Amino acid sequence: MSQVPFDIWQTGDMTEHLGGVSATHRLLELCLPHPGQRVLDIGCGTGYTACVLAKACGTEVVAIDLLASNLARTRRRAHQAGVGHQVALLRADAHDLPFEDGLFDLVMAESVLIFCTAPQVLAEVWRVLKPGGVFGGNELMLLQPPPPELLSLLTDTLGIRTMQEAGWRAILDAAGLSPIASVAFKMSLWEQAYGHIQIDGLANYVTGIVKGLANLRISRVFINREMLKAARQFMPLVGYGLFVARKSAGG
Repeated sequence: MSQVPFDIWQTGDMTEHLGGVSATHRLLELCLPHPGQRVLDIGCGTGYTACVLAKACGTEVVAIDLLASNLARTRRRAHQAGVGHQVALLRADAHDLPFEDGLFDLVMAESVLIFCTAPQVLAEVWRVLKPGGVFGGNELMLLQPPPPELLSLLTDTLGIRTMQEAGWRAILDAAGLSPIASVAFKMSLWEQAYGHIQIDGLANYVTGIVKGLANLRISRVFINREMLKAARQFMPLVGYGLFVARKSAGG
């Protein structure tokens, strides 16, 4: 099976983060954003996190994404939440951030690094963070040493590069970001579904599923015997990790 294109993961209006919105709030509790901080949200998707950062935390947010459609969704959500003036939007690549050095107090990325060259993105994160600034990430994580078949499925078919918790901590440290917290979670389909319903509503959730099943690009990849067998076999080996790391105060 050939590798799926990146934008197949970004086809709907639903809020999609590993662990659902509960994981987003857990990550925010670890990062401790506070009013007046300048925050960069990498891969903003539909804008849920950016709007929470602006409305509940009182921060000034710059939300970036590669897809113009996601930026449009984030703009709509921000205006509906009354925080359009606090959320700036920019189409940008995480591998080459168009910002000056030391600009942000906090940088967040959820389900982003697994689709990127993570060391290059983290080097950019380090550059744009202020001394003492914090990075918070939520990424797919291997809970056990993976069999070759799982690595092939993730890398060659799904275009995902992930590792175990120690590996994530190591690349953070190599980028000059000292890990201060990392928490591993098992994947819960109920948690994912409940997060969708909680934020997007039951009707939108059902509509999103129907659209996904009707989308041949999606159904050909995910609704087939090989993929369903792999999901049953490998689900216990895959979860997600919340990571928080700090740039040294000396820069």
